[in-house]
Amino acid sequence: MAQRPSLLRLALVVILGLTLLTACGSDESESETTSPSEPSDEQTADGDGADSDDTDDRAATADASDDASDGTDDGNGGTDETDGETTDDDGDATEPGDAAFPRTVEDALGPVEVPAQPLRVVALDQLLLDSAFALGLEVIGYTTFADPDGPIPEIYAEPAATLATEATWVGDLSSPNLEAIALLQPDLILTSVVRHENIAEQLSQIAPTVMSDSAGGGWKDAIRLAAEATGREAVAEQAIADYEARAAAVGEAIRTGYGDPTISVVRFVDVIRLYQPVSFSGVVLADAGLSRPASQQDTENFISIISIEEIAEADADVIVYTAFDDPRATDAAAEVVAGPLWGQLEAAKAGNVHAVDDERWMTAVGLFGANAILDDLETIFEVDGS
Repeated sequence: MAQRPSLLRLALVVILGLTLLTACGSDESESETTSPSEPSDEQTADGDGADSDDTDDRAATADASDDASDGTDDGNGGTDETDGETTDDDGDATEPGDAAFPRTVEDALGPVEVPAQPLRVVALDQLLLDSAFALGLEVIGYTTFADPDGPIPEIYAEPAATLATEATWVGDLSSPNLEAIALLQPDLILTSVVRHENIAEQLSQIAPTVMSDSAGGGWKDAIRLAAEATGREAVAEQAIADYEARAAAVGEAIRTGYGDPTISVVRFVDVIRLYQPVSFSGVVLADAGLSRPASQQDTENFISIISIEEIAEADADVIVYTAFDDPRATDAAAEVVAGPLWGQLEAAKAGNVHAVDDERWMTAVGLFGANAILDDLETIFEVDGS
Protein backbone atom coordinates (compact mmCIF):
# COMPACT_ATOMS: atom_id res chain seq x y z
CA MET A 1 0.00 0.00 0.00
CA ALA A 2 1.21 3.52 -0.70
CA GLN A 3 2.47 5.46 2.33
CA ARG A 4 0.46 8.44 3.59
CA PRO A 5 1.69 11.54 1.72
CA SER A 6 3.69 14.02 3.82
CA LEU A 7 2.64 17.66 4.18
CA LEU A 8 5.45 18.59 1.82
CA ARG A 9 4.17 16.10 -0.73
CA LEU A 10 0.63 17.42 -0.46
CA ALA A 11 1.92 20.95 -0.88
CA LEU A 12 3.67 19.80 -4.06
CA VAL A 13 0.38 18.40 -5.30
CA VAL A 14 -1.32 21.77 -4.86
CA ILE A 15 1.54 23.57 -6.59
CA LEU A 16 1.47 21.12 -9.48
CA GLY A 17 -2.27 21.54 -9.84
CA LEU A 18 -1.91 25.31 -10.07
CA THR A 19 1.00 24.93 -12.47
CA LEU A 20 -1.04 22.65 -14.71
CA LEU A 21 -3.96 25.08 -14.81
CA THR A 22 -1.86 28.16 -15.51
CA ALA A 23 1.02 26.84 -17.61
CA CYS A 24 -0.55 24.00 -19.54
CA GLY A 25 -4.01 25.36 -20.14
CA SER A 26 -7.04 23.13 -20.37
CA ASP A 27 -7.00 19.50 -21.47
CA GLU A 28 -8.68 20.55 -24.67
CA SER A 29 -6.01 23.09 -25.57
CA GLU A 30 -3.11 20.75 -24.88
CA SER A 31 -4.50 17.62 -26.46
CA GLU A 32 -3.50 17.05 -30.03
CA THR A 33 -5.93 14.19 -30.46
CA THR A 34 -9.26 14.19 -32.17
CA SER A 35 -12.40 12.42 -31.10
CA PRO A 36 -11.83 8.75 -30.26
CA SER A 37 -14.19 7.96 -33.10
CA GLU A 38 -11.96 9.84 -35.50
CA PRO A 39 -8.57 8.13 -35.69
CA SER A 40 -5.94 10.49 -36.99
CA ASP A 41 -2.26 11.07 -37.36
CA GLU A 42 -2.18 12.70 -33.93
CA GLN A 43 -3.46 9.65 -32.08
CA THR A 44 -0.86 7.16 -31.05
CA ALA A 45 -0.60 3.91 -29.32
CA ASP A 46 -3.57 3.01 -27.28
CA GLY A 47 -6.38 4.01 -29.43
CA ASP A 48 -6.81 4.41 -33.10
CA GLY A 49 -4.27 4.74 -34.36
CA ALA A 50 -2.85 4.28 -31.49
CA ASP A 51 0.09 2.31 -32.64
CA SER A 52 3.41 3.90 -31.83
CA ASP A 53 4.48 3.34 -35.41
CA ASP A 54 2.05 6.04 -36.49
CA THR A 55 3.66 8.62 -34.26
CA ASP A 56 7.06 8.60 -35.92
CA ASP A 57 5.46 8.16 -39.31
CA ARG A 58 3.89 11.61 -39.08
CA ALA A 59 7.25 13.18 -39.84
CA ALA A 60 7.98 10.86 -42.74
CA THR A 61 4.55 10.47 -44.33
CA ALA A 62 2.42 13.57 -44.34
CA ASP A 63 -0.80 11.69 -45.01
CA ALA A 64 -0.29 8.95 -42.43
CA SER A 65 -2.18 9.27 -39.46
CA ASP A 66 1.15 0.48 -34.03
CA ASP A 67 -1.97 -11.41 -26.85
CA ALA A 68 -1.81 -12.38 -24.70
CA SER A 69 1.33 -13.82 -23.41
CA ASP A 70 2.11 -15.53 -20.22
CA GLY A 71 4.89 -13.30 -19.02
CA THR A 72 7.36 -16.16 -18.60
CA ASP A 73 10.73 -16.92 -20.07
CA ASP A 74 9.28 -19.42 -22.54
CA GLY A 75 9.12 -16.59 -25.04
CA ASN A 76 5.63 -15.38 -24.26
CA GLY A 77 6.59 -11.99 -22.94
CA GLY A 78 8.73 -11.01 -20.00
CA THR A 79 10.53 -13.43 -17.74
CA ASP A 80 9.81 -15.60 -14.75
CA GLU A 81 11.93 -13.16 -12.76
CA THR A 82 9.02 -10.94 -11.79
CA ASP A 83 10.86 -9.96 -8.64
CA GLY A 84 13.51 -8.34 -10.82
CA GLU A 85 16.16 -10.97 -10.14
CA THR A 86 19.04 -10.95 -12.61
CA THR A 87 22.00 -13.24 -13.21
CA ASP A 88 25.70 -12.58 -13.27
CA ASP A 89 28.25 -13.85 -15.80
CA ASP A 90 28.36 -17.21 -14.03
CA GLY A 91 24.61 -17.58 -14.15
CA ASP A 92 24.24 -16.97 -10.41
CA ALA A 93 21.23 -14.96 -9.30
CA THR A 94 21.79 -11.39 -8.17
CA GLU A 95 19.19 -8.97 -6.88
CA PRO A 96 18.61 -5.69 -8.77
CA GLY A 97 19.45 -3.98 -5.48
CA ASP A 98 23.08 -4.84 -6.21
CA ALA A 99 23.04 -2.34 -9.10
CA ALA A 100 24.87 0.92 -8.55
CA PHE A 101 22.74 3.90 -7.52
CA PRO A 102 22.55 6.80 -7.81
CA ARG A 103 23.01 6.68 -11.56
CA THR A 104 22.53 9.01 -14.49
CA VAL A 105 20.49 7.81 -17.45
CA GLU A 106 20.58 9.54 -20.82
CA ASP A 107 17.05 9.66 -22.18
CA ALA A 108 15.51 11.44 -25.17
CA LEU A 109 15.69 14.83 -23.44
CA GLY A 110 19.08 14.54 -21.77
CA PRO A 111 20.54 13.24 -18.50
CA VAL A 112 18.20 12.04 -15.75
CA GLU A 113 19.49 11.46 -12.21
CA VAL A 114 17.99 8.38 -10.56
CA PRO A 115 19.01 8.61 -6.88
CA ALA A 116 17.95 5.13 -5.72
CA GLN A 117 16.73 1.92 -7.26
CA PRO A 118 13.11 2.48 -8.34
CA LEU A 119 10.56 0.10 -6.88
CA ARG A 120 7.32 1.98 -7.59
CA VAL A 121 6.80 2.92 -11.24
CA VAL A 122 4.20 4.98 -13.07
CA ALA A 123 4.03 4.15 -16.79
CA LEU A 124 2.22 6.76 -18.89
CA ASP A 125 2.64 5.08 -22.29
CA GLN A 126 1.64 1.54 -23.22
CA LEU A 127 5.06 0.84 -24.72
CA LEU A 128 6.65 1.67 -21.35
CA LEU A 129 3.95 -0.23 -19.46
CA ASP A 130 4.94 -3.26 -21.53
CA SER A 131 8.59 -2.58 -20.74
CA ALA A 132 7.90 -2.31 -17.01
CA PHE A 133 6.08 -5.64 -16.95
CA ALA A 134 8.81 -7.28 -19.04
CA LEU A 135 11.32 -6.18 -16.40
CA GLY A 136 9.22 -7.37 -13.46
CA LEU A 137 8.64 -3.86 -12.10
CA GLU A 138 5.77 -2.94 -9.78
CA VAL A 139 3.44 -0.60 -11.65
CA ILE A 140 1.43 1.74 -9.43
CA GLY A 141 -0.01 4.06 -12.09
CA TYR A 142 -0.98 3.93 -15.76
CA THR A 143 -3.01 5.75 -18.41
CA THR A 144 -5.52 4.59 -21.00
CA PHE A 145 -6.64 6.03 -24.32
CA ALA A 146 -10.25 7.25 -24.55
CA ASP A 147 -11.23 4.82 -21.78
CA PRO A 148 -11.75 6.80 -18.55
CA ASP A 149 -10.72 4.82 -15.48
CA GLY A 150 -10.31 1.81 -17.74
CA PRO A 151 -8.37 -1.28 -16.75
CA ILE A 152 -4.87 -2.23 -17.81
CA PRO A 153 -5.17 -3.81 -21.29
CA GLU A 154 -6.11 -7.48 -21.25
CA ILE A 155 -2.90 -8.51 -23.00
CA TYR A 156 -1.08 -7.73 -19.73
CA ALA A 157 -3.55 -9.59 -17.50
CA GLU A 158 -1.04 -12.13 -16.24
CA PRO A 159 1.82 -9.82 -15.23
CA ALA A 160 -0.66 -7.26 -13.92
CA ALA A 161 -2.09 -9.87 -11.56
CA THR A 162 1.15 -9.80 -9.55
CA LEU A 163 2.86 -6.56 -10.57
CA ALA A 164 -0.05 -4.12 -10.64
CA THR A 165 -2.34 -5.27 -7.87
CA GLU A 166 -2.81 -1.72 -6.56
CA ALA A 167 -2.25 0.16 -9.83
CA THR A 168 -4.24 3.37 -10.17
CA TRP A 169 -5.53 4.97 -13.34
CA VAL A 170 -3.95 8.43 -13.60
CA GLY A 171 -5.76 9.87 -16.57
CA ASP A 172 -5.94 9.71 -20.32
CA LEU A 173 -2.83 9.17 -22.40
CA SER A 174 -3.23 12.64 -23.89
CA SER A 175 -3.56 14.44 -20.54
CA PRO A 176 -2.29 12.58 -17.46
CA ASN A 177 -3.47 13.86 -14.09
CA LEU A 178 -0.38 15.29 -12.39
CA GLU A 179 -2.02 15.48 -8.98
CA ALA A 180 -3.03 11.82 -9.13
CA ILE A 181 0.51 10.85 -10.13
CA ALA A 182 2.06 12.86 -7.27
CA LEU A 183 -0.26 11.26 -4.71
CA LEU A 184 1.11 7.83 -5.66
CA GLN A 185 4.65 8.92 -4.67
CA PRO A 186 6.39 7.00 -7.48
CA ASP A 187 10.12 6.36 -7.53
CA LEU A 188 10.19 6.62 -11.33
CA ILE A 189 7.96 7.79 -14.17
CA LEU A 190 8.32 6.15 -17.58
CA THR A 191 6.90 7.67 -20.76
CA SER A 192 7.90 8.91 -24.22
CA VAL A 193 8.68 12.31 -25.67
CA VAL A 194 6.04 12.01 -28.36
CA ARG A 195 3.40 11.70 -25.65
CA HIS A 196 4.46 13.98 -22.84
CA GLU A 197 7.39 16.21 -23.69
CA ASN A 198 5.11 19.19 -22.99
CA ILE A 199 4.77 18.20 -19.32
CA ALA A 200 8.28 16.81 -18.82
CA GLU A 201 9.23 19.52 -16.32
CA GLN A 202 6.12 19.00 -14.17
CA LEU A 203 6.60 15.23 -14.19
CA SER A 204 10.24 15.61 -13.17
CA GLN A 205 9.14 17.60 -10.10
CA ILE A 206 7.20 14.53 -8.95
CA ALA A 207 9.85 11.85 -9.57
CA PRO A 208 12.76 11.09 -11.90
CA THR A 209 11.17 10.90 -15.34
CA VAL A 210 12.72 8.86 -18.13
CA MET A 211 11.40 9.54 -21.62
CA SER A 212 11.96 7.21 -24.54
CA ASP A 213 12.14 8.40 -28.12
CA SER A 214 11.47 4.88 -29.36
CA ALA A 215 8.25 4.00 -31.14
CA GLY A 216 6.97 1.07 -33.12
CA GLY A 217 10.00 -0.79 -34.36
CA GLY A 218 12.19 0.67 -31.60
CA TRP A 219 10.44 -1.17 -28.77
CA LYS A 220 13.55 -3.10 -27.75
CA ASP A 221 15.36 0.19 -27.13
CA ALA A 222 12.52 1.25 -24.84
CA ILE A 223 12.94 -1.90 -22.74
CA ARG A 224 16.68 -1.32 -22.50
CA LEU A 225 16.20 2.32 -21.44
CA ALA A 226 13.75 1.31 -18.70
CA ALA A 227 16.20 -1.40 -17.62
CA GLU A 228 19.06 1.08 -17.38
CA ALA A 229 16.95 3.36 -15.20
CA THR A 230 16.02 0.53 -12.83
CA GLY A 231 19.22 -1.52 -12.71
CA ARG A 232 17.67 -4.46 -14.55
CA GLU A 233 19.85 -4.61 -17.63
CA ALA A 234 20.44 -8.35 -17.34
CA VAL A 235 16.71 -9.02 -17.07
CA ALA A 236 16.10 -6.96 -20.22
CA GLU A 237 18.78 -8.69 -22.26
CA GLN A 238 17.55 -12.13 -21.22
CA ALA A 239 13.93 -11.29 -22.07
CA ILE A 240 14.90 -9.93 -25.48
CA ALA A 241 17.19 -12.89 -26.18
CA ASP A 242 14.42 -15.35 -25.27
CA TYR A 243 12.00 -13.57 -27.58
CA GLU A 244 14.50 -13.44 -30.46
CA ALA A 245 15.27 -17.15 -30.08
CA ARG A 246 11.57 -17.93 -30.19
CA ALA A 247 11.04 -15.68 -33.24
CA ALA A 248 13.84 -17.45 -35.08
CA ALA A 249 12.37 -20.85 -34.20
CA VAL A 250 8.87 -19.87 -35.37
CA GLY A 251 10.27 -18.51 -38.62
CA GLU A 252 12.32 -21.65 -39.20
CA ALA A 253 9.26 -23.84 -38.64
CA ILE A 254 7.25 -21.79 -41.15
CA ARG A 255 9.98 -21.92 -43.80
CA THR A 256 10.42 -25.66 -43.25
CA GLY A 257 6.75 -26.29 -43.83
CA TYR A 258 5.94 -23.66 -46.46
CA GLY A 259 9.11 -22.63 -48.24
CA ASP A 260 9.58 -18.86 -48.07
CA PRO A 261 6.09 -17.32 -48.04
CA THR A 262 5.68 -13.56 -48.33
CA ILE A 263 3.47 -12.01 -45.65
CA SER A 264 1.48 -8.81 -46.13
CA VAL A 265 0.25 -6.78 -43.14
CA VAL A 266 -2.83 -4.61 -43.81
CA ARG A 267 -4.74 -2.37 -41.43
CA PHE A 268 -8.07 -0.64 -41.98
CA VAL A 269 -8.41 2.66 -40.12
CA ASP A 270 -9.80 5.69 -41.93
CA VAL A 271 -7.57 4.59 -44.80
CA ILE A 272 -5.94 1.33 -45.91
CA ARG A 273 -2.43 0.97 -44.53
CA LEU A 274 0.35 -1.40 -45.50
CA TYR A 275 2.85 -1.94 -42.68
CA GLN A 276 6.51 -1.74 -43.59
CA PRO A 277 9.57 -3.59 -42.18
CA VAL A 278 10.40 -0.80 -39.71
CA SER A 279 6.94 -0.92 -38.10
CA PHE A 280 6.31 -2.90 -34.92
CA SER A 281 4.82 -5.91 -36.71
CA GLY A 282 7.45 -5.54 -39.43
CA VAL A 283 10.27 -5.93 -36.90
CA VAL A 284 8.65 -9.07 -35.47
CA LEU A 285 8.35 -10.61 -38.95
CA ALA A 286 11.96 -9.66 -39.67
CA ASP A 287 13.11 -11.24 -36.41
CA ALA A 288 11.39 -14.41 -37.59
CA GLY A 289 13.22 -14.17 -40.93
CA LEU A 290 9.96 -13.99 -42.89
CA SER A 291 9.73 -12.32 -46.29
CA ARG A 292 7.51 -9.40 -47.28
CA PRO A 293 5.94 -8.54 -50.64
CA ALA A 294 7.33 -5.89 -52.97
CA SER A 295 4.91 -3.26 -51.64
CA GLN A 296 6.31 -3.65 -48.13
CA GLN A 297 10.03 -3.08 -48.51
CA ASP A 298 10.26 0.56 -47.37
CA THR A 299 12.92 0.89 -44.67
CA GLU A 300 12.26 4.60 -44.04
CA ASN A 301 8.53 4.83 -43.35
CA PHE A 302 6.39 2.77 -41.01
CA ILE A 303 3.41 2.57 -43.34
CA SER A 304 2.23 3.31 -46.83
CA ILE A 305 -1.34 4.22 -47.69
CA ILE A 306 -3.28 2.80 -50.62
CA SER A 307 -6.74 3.27 -52.06
CA ILE A 308 -9.22 0.51 -52.77
CA GLU A 309 -8.26 0.78 -56.45
CA GLU A 310 -4.68 -0.02 -55.44
CA ILE A 311 -5.61 -3.02 -53.27
CA ALA A 312 -3.55 -5.32 -55.48
CA GLU A 313 -0.51 -3.88 -53.72
CA ALA A 314 -1.64 -5.68 -50.58
CA ASP A 315 -1.27 -9.08 -52.23
CA ALA A 316 1.24 -11.69 -51.03
CA ASP A 317 1.36 -15.43 -50.39
CA VAL A 318 -0.37 -14.74 -47.06
CA ILE A 319 -2.30 -11.63 -45.98
CA VAL A 320 -3.00 -10.74 -42.36
CA TYR A 321 -5.30 -7.80 -41.77
CA THR A 322 -6.71 -5.88 -38.82
CA ALA A 323 -9.31 -3.17 -38.35
CA PHE A 324 -9.19 -0.45 -35.75
CA ASP A 325 -12.01 -0.81 -33.21
CA ASP A 326 -14.29 1.81 -34.68
CA PRO A 327 -17.44 1.19 -36.77
CA ARG A 328 -16.10 3.13 -39.72
CA ALA A 329 -12.95 1.03 -39.82
CA THR A 330 -14.63 -2.32 -39.21
CA ASP A 331 -17.39 -1.56 -41.74
CA ALA A 332 -14.81 -0.48 -44.34
CA ALA A 333 -12.81 -3.65 -43.77
CA ALA A 334 -15.88 -5.85 -44.17
CA GLU A 335 -16.86 -4.05 -47.37
CA VAL A 336 -13.40 -4.30 -48.93
CA VAL A 337 -12.84 -7.93 -47.97
CA ALA A 338 -16.24 -8.88 -49.40
CA GLY A 339 -15.66 -6.87 -52.57
CA PRO A 340 -14.62 -8.03 -56.04
CA LEU A 341 -11.16 -6.42 -56.05
CA TRP A 342 -10.13 -8.18 -52.84
CA GLY A 343 -11.45 -11.45 -54.22
CA GLN A 344 -9.02 -11.14 -57.14
CA LEU A 345 -5.98 -11.21 -54.87
CA GLU A 346 -3.94 -14.40 -55.13
CA ALA A 347 -3.93 -14.81 -51.35
CA ALA A 348 -7.73 -14.58 -51.30
CA LYS A 349 -8.08 -17.09 -54.11
CA ALA A 350 -5.84 -19.51 -52.22
CA GLY A 351 -7.66 -19.02 -48.93
CA ASN A 352 -4.59 -17.48 -47.31
CA VAL A 353 -6.20 -14.37 -45.82
CA HIS A 354 -6.38 -14.11 -42.03
CA ALA A 355 -8.08 -11.52 -39.82
CA VAL A 356 -6.00 -10.87 -36.69
CA ASP A 357 -6.58 -8.88 -33.52
CA ASP A 358 -5.79 -5.16 -33.81
CA GLU A 359 -4.50 -4.86 -30.24
CA ARG A 360 -2.09 -7.76 -30.63
CA TRP A 361 -0.61 -6.57 -33.93
CA MET A 362 -0.88 -2.80 -33.63
CA THR A 363 -1.35 -1.27 -30.19
CA ALA A 364 0.39 -3.71 -27.84
CA VAL A 365 3.79 -2.48 -28.94
CA GLY A 366 6.48 -4.26 -26.94
CA LEU A 367 7.60 -7.69 -25.80
CA PHE A 368 4.13 -8.98 -24.96
CA GLY A 369 2.64 -7.87 -28.26
CA ALA A 370 5.61 -9.30 -30.16
CA ASN A 371 5.09 -12.69 -28.59
CA ALA A 372 1.37 -12.45 -29.30
CA ILE A 373 2.19 -11.98 -32.99
CA LEU A 374 4.38 -15.08 -32.85
CA ASP A 375 1.46 -16.95 -31.26
CA ASP A 376 -0.75 -15.92 -34.19
CA LEU A 377 1.86 -16.95 -36.75
CA GLU A 378 2.03 -20.39 -35.16
CA THR A 379 -1.74 -20.67 -35.41
CA ILE A 380 -1.97 -19.40 -38.99
CA PHE A 381 0.74 -21.70 -40.29
CA GLU A 382 -0.04 -24.55 -37.88
CA VAL A 383 3.53 -24.81 -36.63
CA ASP A 384 5.16 -25.02 -33.22
CA GLY A 385 8.25 -22.91 -32.70
CA SER A 386 9.03 -24.26 -29.25
